[in-house]
Amino acid sequence: MAKKKTEINPDAVYLVAKLFFDGVPIKNIAKKVNDLIKLPKPLTRESIYPLLAHSRRLRYSRLVPPLEEALSQKIAEAYKCNQEHITVVRTPAKELNAVVAHKAAIIALKLIRQTAAETLDGFVGLGLGPGRATLDFCQYLGEMLRSEIDVPKLKLFAISAGCPARLPEFSSTSFFNLFPRNIVEERIGLFAETLVPCHYFEELKKHPGIAEAYDNRHEINIIITSMGDFEDQDDLLSMFLNQAGVDLDSLCAQGWIGSVQYRPFSAQGPIQEGENDKRAVTLFELEDFAKMAITKNKHVILIARQCGSCGKTRARALRPLLEVPSLRLWSDLVMDEATARELLQDSAEIKAA
Repeated sequence: MAKKKTEINPDAVYLVAKLFFDGVPIKNIAKKVNDLIKLPKPLTRESIYPLLAHSRRLRYSRLVPPLEEALSQKIAEAYKCNQEHITVVRTPAKELNAVVAHKAAIIALKLIRQTAAETLDGFVGLGLGPGRATLDFCQYLGEMLRSEIDVPKLKLFAISAGCPARLPEFSSTSFFNLFPRNIVEERIGLFAETLVPCHYFEELKKHPGIAEAYDNRHEINIIITSMGDFEDQDDLLSMFLNQAGVDLDSLCAQGWIGSVQYRPFSAQGPIQEGENDKRAVTLFELEDFAKMAITKNKHVILIARQCGSCGKTRARALRPLLEVPSLRLWSDLVMDEATARELLQDSAEIKAA
């Protein structure tokens, strides 16, 4: 005979979580809840802990990543940025990288509500880049949206094509499934080869399955993207170029430092490939991001965090995005603690020289 499943009273779960986070001692929580709610089986001290875990599953409680506001201020001062738009998240180890994306999701939710209130479209367009950071971001934002009320409708856009064949979970289109269906108005993918010759790119934009994304990209209000470093062996764009037979050492010798949304840049500005060079299929160029970052009701959230595999920071590649006006292609920058500290060290060394 199957054991009857015990029903969990959601009111009891909420009260347990509230009393715990209000600082009530565990030994007193069971008594308080039993006094307030008549339960079929009174709570005991031992039954409190499973209910605390259940409060997370029911989304009654939400953790907020700890911030390093002093580092945010120092970055803003060193690189002459508005501190309001610089966020440094405490990450004592690369294994805790996900909290950087978590904070980016909190910022995005605020911007989604703000944008919906300031526009008349009835929805907010969200453009999703590829990669590990955006995957973590979408997981967190999707979870938050499930517990929010009166959330604006979203239109989801994949803004880059493809992904390494053995890493399909990092493709922009795959992230659509992480959002609750009831708030998604429309999904628009970008189905093309990841790399194409530059001379073929304009023609490609007219093809079915691709043209729809380009025709509707003006509806995107908020871009979520991360960045890469060409010295990082785990960088996704480097993987693509290497598979295509491109000499990465030659590109680095030409000044290639990093990429945002699979679009490369040097210490001086965006890089334009030659007609016969391979380039990624993307909805936007770096110049587009720079314009969006200063346009009303448009936002570009850039996540710059350590590589989750090797622990390499993004400081070297991020520095031009803070210093070069044509590369100021973000409106909100969220980074990990290690990247921030290295940026400040680099800034101090440059001034000393």
